[in-house]
Amino acid sequence: MTIKTFGRGLGVAGVVVAGCALAPPTASADPVADFYRGNRVVIVVGGTAGGGYGSYARTVQRNMDRFIPGNPTVIIQFQPGAGGLVASNFVANAAPKDGTVIAATQRSMAFLPLFGVKGPQYDPTGLNWIGSLDNEVSVCVAWHASGIKTIKDARAREVIVGATGPNDTEQFPAVLNNILNTRFKIITGYGGPDLAIAMERGEIAGRCGWSWGSLKSQRGDWLRDKKVNILVQLATKKNPEIGDAPLVTELTTNKEEQEVLELIFARQTLGRPFFMAAEVPADRVAAIRKAFMATAADEKVIAELTRQKLDLAPVSGEEMQEIVSRIYRTPKPVVERAQAAIVYKGEKRKVKIELLTHTARITEVKRQGRQIVFAHDGKPVTVNISGSRTAVTVDGKKGGRRDLKVGLTCTVTYSGPGAEAKKVECKN
Repeated sequence: MTIKTFGRGLGVAGVVVAGCALAPPTASADPVADFYRGNRVVIVVGGTAGGGYGSYARTVQRNMDRFIPGNPTVIIQFQPGAGGLVASNFVANAAPKDGTVIAATQRSMAFLPLFGVKGPQYDPTGLNWIGSLDNEVSVCVAWHASGIKTIKDARAREVIVGATGPNDTEQFPAVLNNILNTRFKIITGYGGPDLAIAMERGEIAGRCGWSWGSLKSQRGDWLRDKKVNILVQLATKKNPEIGDAPLVTELTTNKEEQEVLELIFARQTLGRPFFMAAEVPADRVAAIRKAFMATAADEKVIAELTRQKLDLAPVSGEEMQEIVSRIYRTPKPVVERAQAAIVYKGEKRKVKIELLTHTARITEVKRQGRQIVFAHDGKPVTVNISGSRTAVTVDGKKGGRRDLKVGLTCTVTYSGPGAEAKKVECKN
């Protein structure tokens, strides 16, 4: 160790005295650590447990406590509805604004007010953006048996696509229809996992607005077995991993149309956004932002995401804040053209999801009851269990997901593998 001396004639005693004079008080309090110590932080996810937003949020929830001053307990709540709008409005308005509630919701939520969509009860420029684990590229895909192989095919004939609500899955096909003359027909009201089930059943031909990372992690076998055709990349930059599928901005040479597409797909940079309410104290926001980026750089987290086949391209809260502020400074004529482009002009139908009912023994319980596995037709079936929406009974008595045990014989009501169960009725 090298000790620098300042001036001559300063003995050992002088060095010690000077060191004591310069040292900070050892008993100084850390108000942020004091606040979070023994407290609880809730991550509210604006989607289902089986979706990509849920997967990223659970990874953050399992690891971020180590990096937050005071090491609070971090838990997760799923609050799907209206394509993430329910959760976003809740965190921005009704939830505590002391730094104990974080939203993990769809990136489209940042841009709905800009485009004049009714429902948002928040100002995105005032929210405290925390960060994202991924800078996302979405895709439009068509089921291999649909006959739709390229975006050119989607211009030549009608393509039925599924959607979950007023988010990317509704807006992106509308944009392609209005600017690129595709012929997507939207059926909305699905949950995220239900869209894949509907494609397999032939109820819909595809999905337009599926994050590449989610597609790889949830249905990587589809890519391997060429079960879907990728029609277009929806972002401002190509992902070379996706191959020859064109970037949406390459599909027009009209400068005004390209400006509109650049504005609409700028949201992709936000990836899987986390935010806190506008009123959260600045020192707590700064601490959570720092903890988030430390989580993103942690070797354990990187390994988890790799196992889940989820992409990692972190975006800081400060970067997100700048992006949102810049987008809201877009010239009014471009915004007005974008507002018109995201509106679906056709008849939008709402699906009535068919439910399956199967009785079987639980063979595996995952993530403290958040998922159960049972066999049907000789194949393992995994379904998600919500703590608030799945009705669980055991021997006729109301229960919860922690009551679900291996060996219980249960009648499960659900829409398909990977979806959230509506009811689970078990007997010992």
